[in-house]
Amino acid sequence: MTHTLHVRGLEKRFGGVVALKDLSFHLDRGEVLGLIGPNGSGKSTTVNTLAGVFPATSGEILLDGEAVGSLTEPQRVARGLSRTFQTASVFEEFTVRDQIALGCEPWLAPSWFSSIFGRGGSAADQTRERTEDLLDLCGLRQVADRLVGTIPVALQRFLMIATSLAAQPKVLLLDEPAAGMVKSEREELADLIKRIKDRGVATLVIEHHMSLIMTVSDRIVVLNFGEKIAEGSPEEIRSDASVIDAYLGEDA
Repeated sequence: MTHTLHVRGLEKRFGGVVALKDLSFHLDRGEVLGLIGPNGSGKSTTVNTLAGVFPATSGEILLDGEAVGSLTEPQRVARGLSRTFQTASVFEEFTVRDQIALGCEPWLAPSWFSSIFGRGGSAADQTRERTEDLLDLCGLRQVADRLVGTIPVALQRFLMIATSLAAQPKVLLLDEPAAGMVKSEREELADLIKRIKDRGVATLVIEHHMSLIMTVSDRIVVLNFGEKIAEGSPEEIRSDASVIDAYLGEDA
């Protein structure tokens, strides 16, 4: 079976510091995988290495069976790997609608078939259709024409997700999407992640809010000191002794 995302033996070193060691996991179409761990466990290093911010020291990153470890960030986006950031990454002077439209750029190049036979509509039509769909999917319709800098931070986070989805990813990496959100906003986020799952997007969620992770995840991978210490269903992770020890150690 070819997984949508397959990480095999991933290692990342910064000088003599091993940030990730022999990390392996997979993610399939329409699946939500939670990635959790104490502070400093390697979660952010994982997402940055997958996205292409950091080159992996060793190991493989496969997207639909094809190695993408040597590709740049934009090339990975074009292949179907999108991500969000811990802090809202937005263009404050754009309207919400315009920022989503900007995210459509990676897939706008017309194919030779549509160029020859005139099928598929213009780039402007495709962008408009995709943008309007994402405004509804991500609950941004009511603020579509407002400047991004004037909308609440929680909505900016939903906008960041919409912008990442505009590139039509096969895999979406959500890096602490609930940061700064209150309970009602986290519930809306959970609903959005489920709607994204229903569209067949493979989603990796890195998050500190355990209730959110337990609600949305099909499986969970747990890191500690850069190594995977557990993997399983939310129910299995709740009762895993190694996971409990890792979090108790952090609290101590």
